[in-house]
Amino acid sequence: MSRVTLRDVALKAGVSTAATSQALNDRGNLRPETRERIKAIAVELGYSPNRHAAALRKGRTMSIGFVMAATSLQDGRRALQRARQLDALVGAGAVRGFTVTVLPDTRPDLLAGAQIDALYFPDPADHRAILHEAEAAGIPVAANDLTVPGGITIRTGYAAAVRAGLAHLVETGAQRIGFLVDESEVPRDQLGESAYLAWSAVNGRTPLVARVDAGRRRLISAVHSLLDAGADAIFAYCEEGPEIYLHLEEIGIVMPRDLQLLALCTTGGELNDRLGITHVRLYPERAPEVLFDALEREPHSTRSVELPFELVRGSTTR
Repeated sequence: MSRVTLRDVALKAGVSTAATSQALNDRGNLRPETRERIKAIAVELGYSPNRHAAALRKGRTMSIGFVMAATSLQDGRRALQRARQLDALVGAGAVRGFTVTVLPDTRPDLLAGAQIDALYFPDPADHRAILHEAEAAGIPVAANDLTVPGGITIRTGYAAAVRAGLAHLVETGAQRIGFLVDESEVPRDQLGESAYLAWSAVNGRTPLVARVDAGRRRLISAVHSLLDAGADAIFAYCEEGPEIYLHLEEIGIVMPRDLQLLALCTTGGELNDRLGITHVRLYPERAPEVLFDALEREPHSTRSVELPFELVRGSTTR
């Protein structure tokens, strides 16, 4: 079945295509009854506007550039994070009729031939030459946790969530807060640990950091290293709250009497909710929504947007 065009609607309504366009876009000086009749015929015929044609008339390409670093594939956790970022962008773009063009961070020269409306730079650790190239070409840029002149800074919320979680643990009586973090070069891990160390310095507390390997073989030993150092609370920034809780239960530690546990959560928190573990829940997958909203409004304005997070309080006991 062929696509219903603007001309088809105009022929059935007995008006020009210009008048039909004015009616469907609420422009011009058509009489109200004429406008409504044209709209009704469009619905009857099943007409839907051609987004791509309209975009081309406005000089838009309906494609978003996504910066990919080859080095991100050398770290399992970083590769997984990049895959999730790309998946979120593809999903959000598909809803709006956008495609995604993947560009390597080490080839800024490719930007000149790329047909894109904006560039998404998801990882502040990537090579930034492509950002300078985008700025010179007048391409709007949105970057995670990185200030870009004339672009949009998307604050992912990890540092703010750490500060909120630490404040909650202090409020509930914690004196020595241990911090579990992944052994990884993923920027979110660096953001979280930096926020914890800065908070410890400002508040005159001795930092207790334990690192967890990618395979989680040392997770339990890392937990015990914090316990041995006298931690009365653990911030599980490595997102292993349920597994830690079950082990603590096995060895007879009562929560929250003997120990408080607070976990980071970015991909669903159903198990944390069910076990009653206090956690901070972040929504990094909403970054593309911010990008598309900005593209629709003021693509070239400099501003910073904070992604949301929430502190979900638990009352875990054995």
